[in-house]
Amino acid sequence: MIVLGYAFYLLLGTLKFVLFSFYTDTAFPLDLFFMNLGGMLVLSSWTLLIDWQKRRWIWLGLLIAHSFLLISDMWYYRYFDDFLSVSLMSQMMQMGDVSSGFAALILPSDFLLFADSLIFIGFLFFMRKRTFAVAKKTRRKTAGLAFLAGMVLFAAPVTYSVVKEDQRLSRSVSDMRDYYQLGFWGYHGIDLLRGIQGAIAPDKALTTSEQQQIDETKTSDTSGATKKPNIILVQLESFQASVIDQQVNGQTLTPNLNKLKEESLYFSSFYHQTHEGRTSDAEFITNTSLYPLKSGSVYTRFPDNEFDALPDLLRTNGYDTAAMHAYEKGFWNRDQVYQNIGFKHFFSQDDYPKQKKIGMALNDKQFFTKSIKHMEMLKEPYFSFLVALTSHTPYEIPKDERQLDLSGYDDPMLRGYYQTIHYVDGAVGQMVKELKKKDMWDDTLVIFYGDHDSGLTNKDSEMQRELGIDNAVDAFELDRRVPLFIKKPNQDTGEIIRENGGQIDIAPTIVDLLNLESPYMMGNSLLDDEPNLTAFRDGSFRYKDYYYEANLTEKAGNGTCYDVSTKEAVARDMCRPQTKQVRNDLRLSDAIIEKNGLE
Repeated sequence: MIVLGYAFYLLLGTLKFVLFSFYTDTAFPLDLFFMNLGGMLVLSSWTLLIDWQKRRWIWLGLLIAHSFLLISDMWYYRYFDDFLSVSLMSQMMQMGDVSSGFAALILPSDFLLFADSLIFIGFLFFMRKRTFAVAKKTRRKTAGLAFLAGMVLFAAPVTYSVVKEDQRLSRSVSDMRDYYQLGFWGYHGIDLLRGIQGAIAPDKALTTSEQQQIDETKTSDTSGATKKPNIILVQLESFQASVIDQQVNGQTLTPNLNKLKEESLYFSSFYHQTHEGRTSDAEFITNTSLYPLKSGSVYTRFPDNEFDALPDLLRTNGYDTAAMHAYEKGFWNRDQVYQNIGFKHFFSQDDYPKQKKIGMALNDKQFFTKSIKHMEMLKEPYFSFLVALTSHTPYEIPKDERQLDLSGYDDPMLRGYYQTIHYVDGAVGQMVKELKKKDMWDDTLVIFYGDHDSGLTNKDSEMQRELGIDNAVDAFELDRRVPLFIKKPNQDTGEIIRENGGQIDIAPTIVDLLNLESPYMMGNSLLDDEPNLTAFRDGSFRYKDYYYEANLTEKAGNGTCYDVSTKEAVARDMCRPQTKQVRNDLRLSDAIIEKNGLE
């Protein structure tokens, strides 16, 4: 019975992994099955040393605990395309204020992950009157064999993978790649060890190679701008590029932003590069020209580290710098981070009207109006960084502000998204009018960009069906492409720029326009003649006419290369030269952030 009961416990736990992979739409290759089974054997073999009366309840407890960890990983994955980690603990404290959007991703069927516990309770009820006396020697022997079998099942595929991947374990740029290499238990185990190591003995020294790469990338002296324009940089919440020029039931979603293209540079192949930090990642990437972390947010993990940030650079060059965000000052450590990266002023929730919130905070129309008044109080030249909020998930907007007829749309989240996007577009239009009326437009460098996608772009979503997404390239474009408008001082005619770029390139572009020297930035100007390599946290990238989609279940570099124009897969060699550079850039960025390399 000791073997039969244990086998039933293992079967229930393993079936849960299958259900988990189905719900998350993640791969479940044979080696992952063996690693997960091996992990269960290693972690539970000790229970076989205990007599049946206690052991059965321990198994039930382990199944329940396993379900809680799986369902937490699943919910987190739906929101961030990643699994939980120790480094996220500080970030989880920030989730309370955005929990409504997170909760919208929870489905009733998810709780089937706990069905195994009910089945096991039924099994225990059926066996309640039976007793199974097994000699200690037999229990020790069985436990030892189970542990040994688990080690073999776990270690064999991991060893093969490490040898094949050439130390992929220590050089992975993605948590999900670690998961596919180590399995569920291995991923969480090594993550726990890394967290403990980082807390006890963090590695703070850059390698010679890392320091050399930083030194080689610093720009040479430049003459500086002959005239320093005011700069207004506006981050629009959850604003993806698919809504630009989009018609919904014959209604234009973004009439004001569409019109803005007539007097600004519009970048039609511009992408967000955020990861688990989402909005805070977008702020960080844009202002520091570094990549987001592999796990967690820089704002919560390294708020005091030093960066060669845009606001600090502008402040050194005579600018008055101000960040504006109509929410709690300490949320996501913004008060700490903003001061650290060079913002002299931070106008937060207490500096804005208390009336008429939409979603999390003050509506964007009043936010922009009041922010303009704050700008008028700044010393010129000034740099104003505005973080809008109205179109934040779960996209709730009062009925009297819903201007679109969205009959025929089933997903309430999608209806809410389109309504809030239309509202924010109206707020942008109103802001532009006010800036022009106050003579704050013509001579000013004004930039609008989206921070990240809507969270509604996943496979089989109504948005995907509505837009006819049926291939990997279009799915990528829908998920990653965000709008970028740059209105240069005294610009009055529009231009569409099709060269690809990402948020990491915004600061270098501003530096280029001002002809300033930047100590260290990983991005490149969007206005030079060089093609940009736009990298994403999982190792995917856009470069020239190609999109490379990383395959995290395979050896790094064994992803799929697509021709963006034909949307067809092409020879991997067309993307191969950039795959290694992307991994190197991501590792270097991580080293700079985690080791405070720019101190």
